[in-house]
Amino acid sequence: MLGSPLVRIAAAVATAAGLVVAAGTPALASGRDTTPPTAPVLIYYQGYYCGVLIVGMDRSTDNVTPQSQLKYEVFIDGKPFGPAIDQGSESGVWAWFQGPSVPGPVLSPGQHTVTAKAQDAAGNWSAPSKAQPVTGYRC
Repeated sequence: MLGSPLVRIAAAVATAAGLVVAAGTPALASGRDTTPPTAPVLIYYQGYYCGVLIVGMDRSTDNVTPQSQLKYEVFIDGKPFGPAIDQGSESGVWAWFQGPSVPGPVLSPGQHTVTAKAQDAAGNWSAPSKAQPVTGYRC
């Protein structure tokens, strides 16, 4: 019964504990966010001359963390490589790896796969994006 005293007490306790309780939305029993963000979708991925790599993706969403506060990591051949930067809702999330910030070529010559993951403020990682092929080119 929605109007019962027990339900009203449970809602008051949840509210006092900082939990958001909405119809059809389960509250977190521990008060900790355990739901990961959605996986990013790569929309641009390209290897260039001298091993430069550029990756662009749509922004992920999360049940608690605002989009602007999600963090992104790019993976090359399954290994973490570096962060991607959220440029805002229309520009998406981009990573450009080259030059002085990355010693040596990012991509060795040949075929590689690139994926990305999003992380929310609670530390939950999304599933990886779909792996996409890129080619590293010599200087």
